[in-house]
Amino acid sequence: MKAAAAAVREAAAVYGRAPAARIWTAFADGLDCIAQLEAWRVAVLSAEVDADRHLRAARRRFEGMEASSGATLFETELRARLRPLTEPEPDADGLRSALGTLPMPIALFADPEPQLPSWAREPREQVTPPPELAVAFLAFAIDGRSAERIHWLAPQQTHDLKLEVKVSRWPEGADRIRLSPVSVEPARTFDLPTFEFDRPSGPGPYTFSETGRMVLHTPQALEARPYEFLYAAEFSPLESEQPVVVAGQRILRLNGSDPRQNPITGYPGIDRKLIAIRDQLRREPRISEPEAADVLQVLAALGNLMGQAVQDARYPQPISEAAFQDDVRQMLRGSRFIGVELEEQAHAAGGRTDLSYRGVRIELKSERVRSLTLEDCKRYAAQAATYAIGTNRLVGVLCVLDATPKTAVPFPVEDGIEIVPVETATSPVYVAICLVQGGLPRPSDLSR
Repeated sequence: MKAAAAAVREAAAVYGRAPAARIWTAFADGLDCIAQLEAWRVAVLSAEVDADRHLRAARRRFEGMEASSGATLFETELRARLRPLTEPEPDADGLRSALGTLPMPIALFADPEPQLPSWAREPREQVTPPPELAVAFLAFAIDGRSAERIHWLAPQQTHDLKLEVKVSRWPEGADRIRLSPVSVEPARTFDLPTFEFDRPSGPGPYTFSETGRMVLHTPQALEARPYEFLYAAEFSPLESEQPVVVAGQRILRLNGSDPRQNPITGYPGIDRKLIAIRDQLRREPRISEPEAADVLQVLAALGNLMGQAVQDARYPQPISEAAFQDDVRQMLRGSRFIGVELEEQAHAAGGRTDLSYRGVRIELKSERVRSLTLEDCKRYAAQAATYAIGTNRLVGVLCVLDATPKTAVPFPVEDGIEIVPVETATSPVYVAICLVQGGLPRPSDLSR
């Protein structure tokens, strides 16, 4: 049936613009409807998955035929004989028989496209458009280093910004190209250079390079998005050829966070690690900005606790998990950003979480027998991940105290924080692990 429909449609093309072409095309559409209906019947008898897709296709094709066909007697009768397609259980055999007994009109002529006489077939002059006017940003370099995808830039300091650009051709009437920054950032928060290059001599393409000065006036908060600047190109005077196609690396994303001017935990190494974790969370599109901000608030408080644990030997002896929970609760409640919003023993996924802040579940562990590494702590990550999923979150927090007596030098505090993925049946969730060091030896004991 499909082959017959294709043959009829091919015959309809012979008639060009004549009315017969539309009539034969409508008949071919009717044959396609019957073919889909027969495929539906076979699929139902064979118990195929989603057999009704063939019936839906037949009905949609019939709806299209009703909208496009004309009002001739043949087309009207064709639509009437195919209308049972809209019934719940259409009869394929009956429709095929009805279509087979429909008399076809005789097409006596075609209406070909009019052809110009030979004397009128003069070749027209081909107007070749000028090649595309493109400006390609080849490279940005900041203080001698290539700009990264998100480049960290110390605020309130002057930095070099080098730009290298390539222009495909120079438009007629233009004497200068101007490359200027465009941004939605408040104007008082930054100063970026504008680059201008005069018309060069000789044929294109042309390559230009220049270095200017840039400065970010305002440091960013931990939760703030990076500064974003886009460089646009235009030729002057403005009456010259426009627009200009801009390609290449023309967007600068600058991270203006500065732990020295705007400390997060009071421990610079931990602050740098938290900024890296912030960027890692932002690269996961499923994690919302509010959830990432809440997780960072918890990690900032726990990061300060980790620093105190090493600097002040806060946990010289092993303690129980309940005692550790009391201490962490007091520490978090002492943060002005957390305070009253910290919950204890909140329910999630059929269990009780130790602590919770705005839905961020915090699981606590205290190891009193065996010394732990960050890799060892990952065996607890599944529990923290389950609590996070039970609250419809993608990030949970696991804080582990290792207060076993030690005889070795403690590791850098920032090395005890890490984000690890926990695989599920569909997509990963994440757990932020904080390993708090306790049971540290006195420095004088290490020299004996």
